[in-house]
Order: sequence, then structure tokens, then C-alpha cells
Amino acid sequence: MTDPAAPSASAPLRVLFLGASTQGWYAASAADRANLILPRLKEVCAGWSDLGAQLITTLDDDLLKVGEPVDGDHTWYLVYQVPDLQTVSDMLHGFRVEKNGARLDRWFRLEAKICRPFFPIEALG
Repeated sequence: MTDPAAPSASAPLRVLFLGASTQGWYAASAADRANLILPRLKEVCAGWSDLGAQLITTLDDDLLKVGEPVDGDHTWYLVYQVPDLQTVSDMLHGFRVEKNGARLDRWFRLEAKICRPFFPIEALG
């Protein structure tokens, strides 16, 4: 029996972004959320398409849980197709950049998992 080939890590990459609101989000006022935090979040995520990232889907896991996630748990997920690893780094970096007093890593945690299409299911479509 021959060993299977290593999974392909060629472009484009599928990336699962795992997000969570932190204590900063829960402590923020309704005015800050509406006028500062959410507009900055939308701006950063909208800019990802300029980096060549293509949104596939989003998921928000708040139907059966409330409050700040604990122990590395996440509550929202974004799936993108991206051209390369540098794009993923640039996307995450947007959460570190302060603009108009808003730096998203004050209110959110975001991680990325580099993936590939799940070939048995993708082959069905």
C-alpha cells in the first residue's frame, strides 16, 4: 500500500475565522457600540475584499448561549477564501490598527484556522 499524498496547501486557501466578544464589548456603552465599535468592525471586514478575500459564509452561535465565551470558546465564525497566507495575516492585523479611537482587539478576540475545501462534500456540488 502506498502512502497517500500530503494535503494540498495551494492557493486559494479556505480560512475559518473564529471570533468572540470580550469583556470590553460587554462593558462598552450602547452608544460606543453603535457609534464606534460596530462601524469600525464593518469597515475592517469590508476592507478584506480589497485584500482579495472572498466571503463564503458567516455563523453566529448565540442561539443557545449568552455572555462572554470562556476557555477559548468562540461565538461567531467567518469563512473566507483567500489568495495566500499573507492575506490572512493582513486581515487579522486590521483588528490591531486603531482608527478614530477604535481598535477592535479591545472588544473582540479573533483567530484564524487555515483550511482547504472538504473534498468529499465539495465534489458533490
